[in-house]
Amino acid sequence: MIKASLATLLLGSLLTFSAARKPELYQVISAHPHDVQEFSPYIETIKQDGRLWLVNLKTNTPRKLHRHFKKTTTQDVRTYLVPEALDNLASPAIKEYVQQISSAAIKKDVGALTAFKTRLVGTADNQQAVALVKDTLEGFGYSVKEICYKANACSVIADKAGADAESEIIMLMAHVDSVGKDFAGADDNASGTATLLEVARVLKDYSSKRTIRFFVTNGEESGLLGAAHYAKLLAGSGEIKKMVLAINMDMVGYNANGIVELETDSQYENLAKWFAQLTSSYTKLKSKITIGAWGSDHVPFIKGGVPTLLTIEDWSTKTPCYHQACDKASTLNYEYAGEIAKLNLAAIMSKDSE
Repeated sequence: MIKASLATLLLGSLLTFSAARKPELYQVISAHPHDVQEFSPYIETIKQDGRLWLVNLKTNTPRKLHRHFKKTTTQDVRTYLVPEALDNLASPAIKEYVQQISSAAIKKDVGALTAFKTRLVGTADNQQAVALVKDTLEGFGYSVKEICYKANACSVIADKAGADAESEIIMLMAHVDSVGKDFAGADDNASGTATLLEVARVLKDYSSKRTIRFFVTNGEESGLLGAAHYAKLLAGSGEIKKMVLAINMDMVGYNANGIVELETDSQYENLAKWFAQLTSSYTKLKSKITIGAWGSDHVPFIKGGVPTLLTIEDWSTKTPCYHQACDKASTLNYEYAGEIAKLNLAAIMSKDSE
């Protein structure tokens, strides 16, 4: 009788402990429509604000779907709007370069990239798009090379050497591939590639202390393949230790509220705050900081220990044509893309002047 009562008491304690234990918190790290459709029945949304989507997983969630989630805590992730900075950091010298950014030039390059039927990695059209980017950067006078993670899947690297042969590196990147819809992929990510080319155009005659590198990645839509491959190569050679800043541009062409989302991980939150100050000083935009990086080419470099940040359209008002055939050049806001170009150009020059 005593043994039975003790067993009942222990069982009750275990059940109470189990009921009191909080479910584990996960961050959603895929926004691909087919992924969202597949995992939606297995989640309970705790918070969804822009790119930050926090959920609990149901006990019957298939193991194969766990790749779309990252275990996290409320200390690791957050998102917030940044009040406009009171202190204006604008440098007259940097302003001269910022004012040279042309939204019309960005629009022209988006048109050229979306004129290819598909930019799906590995296709002939994708290779022609890479050749177009390479030719453009060479025409600006940069030292350009291709780096391939497999046959017919190549990224482009363009350097402006710093004054010191062993100088540190500041890198701006954007992916050129698309999900493969015909004559589409304007926002994702012809907008980022075209904006990168415009920053490169404006900086082509700029004399820098540090090496400025433009990295047009490939295979982002297939799993960040080009960026992950390059980050691994840099880590192997030790050159990644020279990288003092990396900036990613992905989907910078569609917006309804004048907000740029600045995304990184918690160890680089001060970097995001610095970008927010630059946003106030050099652009017409407002800043939203999101802590908890996922889903684009900034991730491999953050994991590699590089201070890295994603600039992206406010995810709360992202293009309704995300990964769809309607993601056309005619839907974009080129003035908005131009403002993000100004921000990233100012960040490059400000970092170089330190």
